[in-house]
Amino acid sequence: MRWEFLYHKDANYLEVVVHGNPTSSDLNKMAKERWDKMQALGCKKILFDFTAITSMLTTFEIYHRPEQTERVGILKVNRTAAVAPAAYKRDFKLLEAAYLRRGYDLHVFDTREDAINYLNNAQVVESTS
Repeated sequence: MRWEFLYHKDANYLEVVVHGNPTSSDLNKMAKERWDKMQALGCKKILFDFTAITSMLTTFEIYHRPEQTERVGILKVNRTAAVAPAAYKRDFKLLEAAYLRRGYDLHVFDTREDAINYLNNAQVVESTS
């Protein structure tokens, strides 16, 4: 798996474009790197573009992703939108539900436009938990 960061200064959100075969280990590395970048930028909104992935985590890994995110040290202060490929829509909806149950703001969208609209219209809640 590889990823690239694109900062959209005008709307103050960080975009992460993910390519290839995501693994939990790679996602943890990316999450930590992303978190550090967001802190440096003072940014609390993020757009994940997963449309270029070639596989998906197992159902067990999806269910436990929020715990992994917490272990890496990611706080629940972000507004997060993810664009999912149609082939993995069901998996991403499970991921969305798992994160929402843990108190994270993660919403999955079919289109980039919908995801960006969500980020642009969402207010960020200041929290440290």
